[in-house]
Amino acid sequence: MTDTTIMTLIIVAYLVIVAVIGLAGTKLITGSDDFMLAGRRLGPFMVIAGLTATHIGGGAVMGVSEDSYVFGVSGVAYSAGTALGLILLGVLSAKKLRSLSLRTITDYLALRYNSKLVRGLASGLSIVAVTGIVAAQVNAAGGALAILGIDPTVGAVVAVTLFIAYTVFAGMWGVALTDAVQVLIVVIGVPIAAIAGLRAAGGFEGLRTFVESSSDIVTADYFSPVGMGVMAMLGIITPVVMYDLIGQDFYQRLFSARSAAIARGSAIVAGLLLLVFAIFPVIGGMSARALFSDLENSSSALPTLITEVLPIGLAAVIVAAILAAVMSTADSLLIAGSTHITNDFYREIMGRDPDGDSKRTLVVARVWTLILGVAALVFALSVPGIITVLALAYTMYASGVFVPVIGGLLWPRATRAGALAAIIAGSVGGLAGVFGLVDYGSVPEVVVGGGVSLIAFVVVSLLTKPADEKVGEELRQELAAEA
Repeated sequence: MTDTTIMTLIIVAYLVIVAVIGLAGTKLITGSDDFMLAGRRLGPFMVIAGLTATHIGGGAVMGVSEDSYVFGVSGVAYSAGTALGLILLGVLSAKKLRSLSLRTITDYLALRYNSKLVRGLASGLSIVAVTGIVAAQVNAAGGALAILGIDPTVGAVVAVTLFIAYTVFAGMWGVALTDAVQVLIVVIGVPIAAIAGLRAAGGFEGLRTFVESSSDIVTADYFSPVGMGVMAMLGIITPVVMYDLIGQDFYQRLFSARSAAIARGSAIVAGLLLLVFAIFPVIGGMSARALFSDLENSSSALPTLITEVLPIGLAAVIVAAILAAVMSTADSLLIAGSTHITNDFYREIMGRDPDGDSKRTLVVARVWTLILGVAALVFALSVPGIITVLALAYTMYASGVFVPVIGGLLWPRATRAGALAAIIAGSVGGLAGVFGLVDYGSVPEVVVGGGVSLIAFVVVSLLTKPADEKVGEELRQELAAEA
């Protein structure tokens, strides 16, 4: 039996076990709120694992190792953004918004600005964003399976089928249970693989020798913390930080926490954990470049390293855990998207089952989870590159929604008209740059979009009056009491 066959069998067995664990959550679901929020019963370990797993799959492991394979030390940009974003999330808003017992971040926007239109616009942008981010995870899964000789397209289809299967049935409970398993293995296994890979490459001196002898790598840039360029790094870090502060997938984890205090502490701890973990995918990607400089698919850099420098059994478990972590990121995003559709559009805007938790609403959530998963697969096959897709998705959402959310928390004078203007102006500004309609030079599109959004938010708010001062004042008092 060949090593590839052994690895394939171990990975398949691992994924089957994970699927069984995930499906066990089905027994805990009695209605749509259990499906979307795990009944708001998650303790600190489960919330920390969930927040960490949301980033540690396609982005902070596969994406960072891919960027580090190409750019070197500066590939850490994405992980730096995730860590900073989660820490700020814990400090600024986690406790405040969890105390309101919301289902979505757009519940807050609708409450703060007393507007269904604000809810609808923000939810629509969020759905597009989470679908794009799921697509990035699909690309990452395809890259992980490529080391088994599986075509990345076929691997992407297999991965989507697996994570849709247990997400549709088990919802947030299934996601939370599988996250706890994945995170423990990944945060232990990836550092082991990175250190083993570095030793195989001859240590840091061996890396430097390889880079100096390579005609296609600039040594100073490869070992520089800003090697890919300051503006390029800001183009990765800025949208990630902004998205962490407004992303439905993160707030859904926080809203599932047992208490507001658990939500706040978990976000901060998860950010610190990602900060410590960040260096290992970078080392892994750089070591893979030294050992396997001719990889056709740079997204398979870390899985290739793992399989080559570790014993076959341990390598298979770690690769399987990374693949499962990628799927855990994807499944939480699918639930985030279907929650927007179910809660914001079906319940609130359309007025169906506004106060209850009916079985029909649960069916709606499951159907839309399936639809969004298929849409993400189509997107993934159309746009290559993990970090590229992530940055695109983050920019689309963060450009328009970041200012109304954070501005609404920090500035009492903000109005409904100001929020609407900010969403529209920011989204248009960000997307104009993304699709090349306007050339912003080296300035990240999300920075321009966010700046346009902020100007529109402030100017229009100052020119208009709050739509319902009583509603705004009651919310401000409640938030102040929880601060």
